[in-house]
Parts: sequence; structure tokens; C-alpha cells
Amino acid sequence: MWPDQAGDRFDARTVLVGTYVIRALGFGLYPLVDGFGPLVAVAAVIAAGDRAYYPASGSHVAALTEGGGRDRLYAAQATARNVAFGLGGLLSATAVSVAGQTGFALIAALNAISFAVAAACLLLPRSVRPRASGAVRAGERPGGGYRRVLGDRPFMGLVLAEQAFTPAHLILSVGLPLYAVSALGTPLALLGILYTVNTLLIAAGQLPVRRFQRHARRTHAMALAGAVFVLSCALYAATAFLPSGLPRTCGLVAATLVFTLAELLHTAPAAALAAGTAPPALRGRYLAVHQMTWSVGQVLALAGFSALIGVAPPLIWAVLSALLALACAGLLRLAARLPASAVAAPGDG
Repeated sequence: MWPDQAGDRFDARTVLVGTYVIRALGFGLYPLVDGFGPLVAVAAVIAAGDRAYYPASGSHVAALTEGGGRDRLYAAQATARNVAFGLGGLLSATAVSVAGQTGFALIAALNAISFAVAAACLLLPRSVRPRASGAVRAGERPGGGYRRVLGDRPFMGLVLAEQAFTPAHLILSVGLPLYAVSALGTPLALLGILYTVNTLLIAAGQLPVRRFQRHARRTHAMALAGAVFVLSCALYAATAFLPSGLPRTCGLVAATLVFTLAELLHTAPAAALAAGTAPPALRGRYLAVHQMTWSVGQVLALAGFSALIGVAPPLIWAVLSALLALACAGLLRLAARLPASAVAAPGDG
């Protein structure tokens, strides 16, 4: 049984605990690996836990709360994730620089412990239970499976629109480095600084931005995020016309700040809209299909950005802007076809 199917048959918390246990075991085995084959096997186990985590986590949040509380919890989750990424990167770099190869083993052990602690945190507070609608109740069987998910045209339209946002989120980690090397001659150290600034602002800004969005319909909030992404693309493209040195650096900083705002505007409403659109009995499968946009997007972004850069560097911004514009228009048209409760403004809940 695949993890998303298990999430529909059982409660999402059980599956989520399973993803933590799988990764705890995987990282615990890393220090024992002594060959390429075992390394690939352990990495595959951890990757499976990672991929299963996201739909299970989304389902668990959706089962715990609804309305504005769901958006707030998704925003808090994104905040915690970015704080963890930042601290984890800093600790990992420090461990490797100080302890060398032993540092890698230490990092793996700490990761294993952190996942074990996360699993325990979900298991211990018995008073915190998902709502009954978040899992399949006794005697209830989720009908239709993936055929029903793929046949849900409004939801698949939402997935298609989300697919345009995925490469936009990868601008800073994939698109900008390619563009900077090929068209700007920007020092790689500056890109690292921009990434760090982005991570810190995402961690600090997610909850305030969520409060700003509380009276906006989720489809409108996502469309606004798309418009801000397009603006960031225009600003990144404009940096090529600035003189090298301080003017270009300032242009890149300004574009990255706008890009960061777009990420903040998109994250919580996108997650809440997908979870609200999915029927509770099939939420695991629905969110797994929605999450596939990231797996597909990561492959397409690297290949697509590289191909466009090879033809003409500015094309990367023009094509991405066109895709985002189509996605925003599609979201506004879909609003009337998606469940009203999913589209509605989250309010102050």
C-alpha cells in the first residue's frame, strides 16, 4: 500500500509518524554504509520518506483544523521549516569544517535523533487528535482512487496552475545561478547571501503575510502571488542592463526581496486551497497528486532553465512570466468551480 493510500485508509498522523521513522532509520544507517550500493539503497529509503512526508503532512494539518486555522497552521509550518533549513545548514557546515568526516556521521546521527523525536511528539500527546473527517471512518471506503482524482477536472486545473508556480519557487536555487553565470558574471558568494536573506525573510514573514491575506479569497491570493512573481522576473531581467558592481548588486537584492514576497504570498493559500478542495476520504491521494508538481517541477525547471539559457538568457524570465500569467488567469476562472469553502477567505480563524 502506497503512503498516500495508507493516509486515506488510516489517519494521516499514522502515516506521518511512519515517514519520520523511515527517515530516522535511514539516517541512522548512514554511518554504517561502506559502499556505493548500500549508499544508494539508504538514500532511496530516505528519499521515499521525504516524498511521502509532504502529502501526509498536508493531510494531517487539514485533519487538525479548517478555515483560517488551516492557513495559519500551514504558515507556521512553513516558518518552522525555513528556520530548520537555516539552522541545519549552519550546523552542518560547522560540523564538517570542525570535525571533517566525523562531522558527516554526527550530522546523520543528529538527523536520525530529530526524526525520532518528531515521531514521539506526534505519538505522545493523545489529546491532540485529527478531526473525524480527516480519515476514513469504520465501514467507509474511499471510492474511485486515482481515477477519481484525475477525473476531477477543477482539481486537476488547480494542479496544472500550481505546476507553473513550482519553477517560480526554484528561481533562487536553480534559475538565478544559471542566469547569473551566463549573463551577469555575478560572484557566487552574492548568490549565497541572497539565498540566506530569502531564507531568513521567509521564516520571519510567513505569519505576518498570512494575517495580511486573511480577508482575500485563496484563489485571489494565489493570483496576486503570481503577479508578484512576474514582477520579480522583470526585475531579475532588468539587472542585465545595470552596470556591474554596486548597481547590479542592488538590483539583484531588490528583485530577490520581491521574489521572497511572492513566495510568502503563495505558500499558505496554495496548501490550504488544495487541502480544502480534496474530499476528506481521498485527501491523501489528492494531495499526493498535488505534491507531484514539485517532483515534476524540479526536473522540468532544471532542464527548461538550462535550455532557455542556452538559446537566450532573457527567455528564462519571459517564458516563466507567460506561464505564471496563464496560471493566474486559470485560477481566477477556476474559483467558481472549486468548493466554495476551499476558495473562501480564511478570515481570522
